[in-house]
Amino acid sequence: MHVNFAINGVERTAREIRTALRRRQQEEQVARQSAAPEMRGELKERVTALLLSCDLALSEPGVPKPAAEKIEVMHDLACEIRTRLGVAG
Repeated sequence: MHVNFAINGVERTAREIRTALRRRQQEEQVARQSAAPEMRGELKERVTALLLSCDLALSEPGVPKPAAEKIEVMHDLACEIRTRLGVAG
């Protein structure tokens, strides 16, 4: 947007700037809203993969107890993320 201050008055210039700012905010909101579902989908896939990996690791025979405890913590965190994403368990 180019504003010629010699032609436009202060009020008109201020109005055009406010309009441009509102338009920019609306564009940002639309962009966020359209990106959110895609990001949720990607996160859901990653969380599912993480949970599967934890389950497979815990099912291995002879997993040392300290390692199993850490894997269980990761599993619990992934379950919490899944819950926050609204994914049924």
